[in-house]
Amino acid sequence: MRFIAALAIGVASGVAAIFLHHFAPPFGIVIAIAGTFVAIWSVGRTYGKRIYKIVAATSWLAIFWRGASLGVGNELFVQGDRLGNIFLLSSVIALIFAIALPAN
Repeated sequence: MRFIAALAIGVASGVAAIFLHHFAPPFGIVIAIAGTFVAIWSVGRTYGKRIYKIVAATSWLAIFWRGASLGVGNELFVQGDRLGNIFLLSSVIALIFAIALPAN
């Protein structure tokens, strides 16, 4: 059950981050990255193991991957412009920091 909850939290935070990163450009990205960090970090604090943080981060990355690839109507949620690249780099750094912090 914890595995599924960590998966769901990663998916939810990934979807929220993708939709927020274009909202009011400097503030939306900051909110998206902070939300990503807090969501992944709180999974580890709640369940007490790093593996659940890794599961949540992996599901977050899967949602990001899907948002950055072309959809059925050739639409992109995360574009390959400066804002999308900053979002990708800073989110991956936030994910690494969230996973690296102690789980307890």
